[in-house]
Amino acid sequence: MRRNLFLLGLTAICIFAVSLSHAFEEEDILVYYSFDKMSGNKVTDDSGNGNDAELTGKGSLVNGAFNKGIHLNGGIVQMAQNDFIVPIGEKTEITMEAWFYLNQHASYDGIISIEAAAGGCCEFRTMVNPGFNPFWDAGHHADKSLGNFKFELKEWYHYVLVADGKDGKIYVNGKFIGSQPENFKWPKFKEAAIYIGAGENPNLHKVEDAIIDEVVIYAAALTEKEVRENMELSIPVVLDVEARGKLAVTWGELKTNF
Repeated sequence: MRRNLFLLGLTAICIFAVSLSHAFEEEDILVYYSFDKMSGNKVTDDSGNGNDAELTGKGSLVNGAFNKGIHLNGGIVQMAQNDFIVPIGEKTEITMEAWFYLNQHASYDGIISIEAAAGGCCEFRTMVNPGFNPFWDAGHHADKSLGNFKFELKEWYHYVLVADGKDGKIYVNGKFIGSQPENFKWPKFKEAAIYIGAGENPNLHKVEDAIIDEVVIYAAALTEKEVRENMELSIPVVLDVEARGKLAVTWGELKTNF
């Protein structure tokens, strides 16, 4: 009897371990802004890679999707240009992931933008277009959107772009919404800047009034299962979620709290 219980417990542990297994590794996480704390205007990169950013303009920490988030109503969060983007070009894969909550929306709202100095414009970005649809660029300035889904005001959304040069795929709240063909040679930029809350440069396509939280950029193409796990357990789950004290917060709790 005891042996059976032991085997049953061991099986359960193995199933749990497999359920949290990922194709991507911790080193694939290039940037992670949890926005749980700030030091002055400095936003720490919680990936440990040193890609710290800075709040410029009007913004503050408020209750977010998980713990704190950054409320932007005139300001943006920006990371100075550096070589963080190199692994994306080497692996020819990227995932851009964030939670956001729109209080106002009238034009194009930029959620995450990666701008390479050598690229010219709009290398990677996730946005909301004037029709409240997902709108993005995935490695080149070829604007894409999906008309089969509309965001709404005053709702939390987990918004993810996965791209590999062949396709740009969009996931919202853990579900695959759709894709558009990209079919181009993947760029290998040496340096790039990041803008959170803007869609091209620090002064263009800024969110009017929004909360953004849990921004993660990977040099990997996450699967739908991985996207869903990240959404449900806090992102990125490959890191030590227990140490961040977020494991107890679930998607269901988030929906009932807002």
